[in-house]
Amino acid sequence: MLVNVHSLPGDPSHPPLTPRQAEILDRAAEVVAEEGLANLTLKRIAERVGFTEPALYRHFPDKQALVLALVDRLAIRLLGPAAALASDPARPARERLLAVVRHHAGLLAATRGLPILLFAEGLASGDEAIMERLRGVMRRYLALLAGLLAEIEPDAPVPAARRAILFLGLPAAVGLQARAYPELAPRPDEIEMLVAHYVRSLTLPLAPETGP
Repeated sequence: MLVNVHSLPGDPSHPPLTPRQAEILDRAAEVVAEEGLANLTLKRIAERVGFTEPALYRHFPDKQALVLALVDRLAIRLLGPAAALASDPARPARERLLAVVRHHAGLLAATRGLPILLFAEGLASGDEAIMERLRGVMRRYLALLAGLLAEIEPDAPVPAARRAILFLGLPAAVGLQARAYPELAPRPDEIEMLVAHYVRSLTLPLAPETGP
């Protein structure tokens, strides 16, 4: 069962995971976080879940299907809450942007940079299906950010679609730090402060150039 990344929870085209599939993906995420995508095998996952490798095929026919489902699950965790935060009518656009970036950074910290690992391993392996799935998730997320930026500063000299990608920087750094230097990973309250400073600095109006 693979999830359509262009749908969100509650969409009829987006079937929910079974409890067993969710358990399998939990164990798969552990293997990727601990040992990398190259060491993710159905045999290794079956051993962690506690049943035979053939039994695993009933849920995911091969490794690619398993990785694609991992990507889809991350998409749900990122895009579902982000879309809800971005569309909250009770909050100004700048506060909504702050909440979205905070959620993104928190997700990367909680998963020890799993989305970054999937991107890196997908590029290394040359698996175009995985890369296109990841790109689809990021295109949707960047469009969400761009919409908020257009609300905050509609007449900015740099288009919102181009500025949106800058907001990936801090969450990516949090994920890399959680992965490579877990002893230095920021606490939730520190992430809160870092995100607030980061979003504020990236949404200040650009000053016009002045002559010499």
